[in-house]
Amino acid sequence: MRTLSISPDKLVLSDDLIRSSTSKVFEERLEASIAKIGLAEPIKVAPLPGGSYLVVDGVMRLRAINSIRTRNPALFQTVPAFQVDFNARFEIRFQTDIYQDLLPSQLAVLVEHLHKAEGVRKNEIASYIGVSPATLRNYTGLWRLIQRAGLFAKVVHLMDARVFPSSNPYAWLRLTPAGLRYVFETYLTDGERPERWADSRIREGLQGHITIYPAKFIEEITNSLPPQYYREGEQVRSMKKRLGLRRSVRLKPRNSSDALANLHRVSRSRDEVLRVAAKSLRLYLQ
Repeated sequence: MRTLSISPDKLVLSDDLIRSSTSKVFEERLEASIAKIGLAEPIKVAPLPGGSYLVVDGVMRLRAINSIRTRNPALFQTVPAFQVDFNARFEIRFQTDIYQDLLPSQLAVLVEHLHKAEGVRKNEIASYIGVSPATLRNYTGLWRLIQRAGLFAKVVHLMDARVFPSSNPYAWLRLTPAGLRYVFETYLTDGERPERWADSRIREGLQGHITIYPAKFIEEITNSLPPQYYREGEQVRSMKKRLGLRRSVRLKPRNSSDALANLHRVSRSRDEVLRVAAKSLRLYLQ
């Protein structure tokens, strides 16, 4: 995709490409983030006659920028953007919504289904949804937490409620069940039963009353525990971490004919999310 720097005055919005509802809390946090660190992800635009550009993806980011400019017009004289094909505008917008609207647990289930049941390589899935292989590896970690059930599955539900970050599931996976319970009881629950504490935080998070525990804090409370609380020794854990970094290197694409055949089958699934994702991923791989 071609990268552009466009004046906000040349950006045009269309009701067909705007979400029907948004979270005011999210918009306020987005505006605060952009004001502090700038626009981390360029918007997507399609050229229009006369030199203007249609905003295909990034309406909320543009609204945040315009709000910032009302207070300080000197900021954001131009907006970074990726130019996309006008004829693909609805497909691109729909693809973005599919993955942004899925909870971490749902995306983990979708990735594992496409990989294991439908034979799609994970590096191909990563390229399609626009994340690095290392990020996609996190979804595998979330899937493993779900499969371990019990308090481990509640960790994923806490991620869905945005109480815990979903960026490092392996901080939790390295623990034994006793180690996980020790972390909850020592650093989080203040004497309350871990399962009850988790259910209360999940319920509050879904109602918009979120107490967020940052990734650095999670790393600290799951690190340097007594050895019996880890599934493997320190040397093995360090080796796996290095191996994970190596796996994050982008792999050379292979023939995708088998993946396309499998995706053709899943595109007729009764599950709407799987059906739409498979059809769209087929178009990407072709």
